[in-house]
Amino acid sequence: MLSRTSSVNYIEINSLSASSFCQIGDSTEIHLLNKALADRRQYPFFYGREGNFDDYAIFNEPIPHGDYEPIPVQTWNEIPLIRVNRIDIKGCSFSSVIHIGSTCNVYAEARIKHIRELINDEPSKEAETGTSNSASSQASSSE
Repeated sequence: MLSRTSSVNYIEINSLSASSFCQIGDSTEIHLLNKALADRRQYPFFYGREGNFDDYAIFNEPIPHGDYEPIPVQTWNEIPLIRVNRIDIKGCSFSSVIHIGSTCNVYAEARIKHIRELINDEPSKEAETGTSNSASSQASSSE
């Protein structure tokens, strides 16, 4: 690991949520994982058996990792100090990390399935003509 020192005078973070965190200091590895189902229904009626991640392929597909050959690099930091006066962060969410320091490896994964279920079975005028990006009137989902 490269030997560098980070100096931050002031940091303000409004929100950390959903497998996100703030790390101050060096680390060797960081693993982040988040799975979420966002089911939005026009009529809020739920059967109680919703929410099985195995029902959706997005949660089971392997995440492709690029094959790469390590490139030998030599770095010399004339001034091994990173100095920052102030950091303002509104929010950090879904397998994200705010890290002040050095790390070797970071593994992050966020899988989110958004489902929209609307009552109306008739397609809207916009959906028929394609003039709008509004959701179709049938139950729809996106990955």
